[in-house]
Amino acid sequence: MHKGILRRTWGMWILTVLLGLTVAIVGVLVSLGFMSGRELYEQKVIYKMETDASSTSIKVLDIDPSPLEIDDETYYLVKHNYGVSFLRTDASEIKQILEFKEALSEKTNALASSDFYLNIRVVDEKEKRGKSSVQTNITPEMKEAFEEKFKLSPLSVQATLDKLDLKHFLTITDSAARFVDIAMFIVAVVFFVIVFGWQIIRVRRIKKHYARFDEIFPDYKDNMKRLLDDAEYLDDKLCVLVKDGILVSFGTEFKVVDLEEAVSASVFRQKSKWGAKFNFTFFYEGRKKEEVPLGDLQDNVVDLVHYLREVCSYNVYIQF
Repeated sequence: MHKGILRRTWGMWILTVLLGLTVAIVGVLVSLGFMSGRELYEQKVIYKMETDASSTSIKVLDIDPSPLEIDDETYYLVKHNYGVSFLRTDASEIKQILEFKEALSEKTNALASSDFYLNIRVVDEKEKRGKSSVQTNITPEMKEAFEEKFKLSPLSVQATLDKLDLKHFLTITDSAARFVDIAMFIVAVVFFVIVFGWQIIRVRRIKKHYARFDEIFPDYKDNMKRLLDDAEYLDDKLCVLVKDGILVSFGTEFKVVDLEEAVSASVFRQKSKWGAKFNFTFFYEGRKKEEVPLGDLQDNVVDLVHYLREVCSYNVYIQF
């Protein structure tokens, strides 16, 4: 394999590997959502009064069976190993826990010996939505209501106010959350496959042009730089040379074009927010075409076109 192939593709290979690692990490995080609260707890994936982007767990030590209603949402005050948090859920989701609490209502840490574990998600006080948008999940009014509820709750006897989590509330990991996780994982996998496939195609395309170069210029294949000195036309800034009716692009892409094979050619200007870029497009019979990137130096591009027209008698259309 030519060294030039690796030189032109190593950056994308690194990006592809990093993307693959990211997909693997996302896969692991998605798998956490399908584990039980006990399994997560035993693997030390435990909520410690901090923000967690994926599934984590708590061991329920006690619960206040009297819920707090805010904006049609129900919150239960739950004590766990690291403090007291508000759990947003319906009574049906924690029916067994509430029934067990009712049977042992007068005991402190009533649920500690019952091994109730929950697979939960953590909702932060605020979260970024885009570059400048911020969504507030816990308003000052909600914080005030949380604090008042805690002060009136039997759990306030077991824990001080500083153990109350006012910066987050918890939700139970349900099928909807798992569906979102799977969708995100599928998108990540599809994106990785597209990038990986595109990189494979790009390597094969560059390899094909190197093989064509060796076939056309056998005397230069062991020392390609010699062709820079022997070229009939050379533009180092455009990374383009012409010799014996063959155009070679040796920039980020390596292309070898036989000017006699192409039916016609055009130079197109492509605009973007990063500026204008020029592409040399060669058209062949059967709708086949070959694109050669020329960068953003318009004067150099015009000089190349004039050379091909005047010296090589080659018709080139400028589309700008």
